[in-house]
Amino acid sequence: MEITEKISMEEFQALLENHPATLIYFYQDKCGVCKTLFPKVKELLEQEFPKMEMLVLEAEQNRALAAQLRMLSVPGIMVYFEGKEFFRSNGLVTIGELDHRLRRLYEMFF
Repeated sequence: MEITEKISMEEFQALLENHPATLIYFYQDKCGVCKTLFPKVKELLEQEFPKMEMLVLEAEQNRALAAQLRMLSVPGIMVYFEGKEFFRSNGLVTIGELDHRLRRLYEMFF
């Protein structure tokens, strides 16, 4: 789900509680890498990890939340299972690395 408005930490926590597995994708509109990586991450989740929710947040609009989460660069990816953070990438991550990291965790939870 793509959230187009600013959200608070409380709203963020509530979203995590509603989904057992969540990938958070922070991006900026002016970031070329963000725009290139996003469809690949989305496709990976749809094909390989269908039980995982994808939460898309614009980093500039959610600057306070990004700071609270220590997400200081984009693209930023955070992976939560049962409300706990298990993986993060500040900056560029390859699809192969993301697939490898997610697969192990996903198989443990599902």
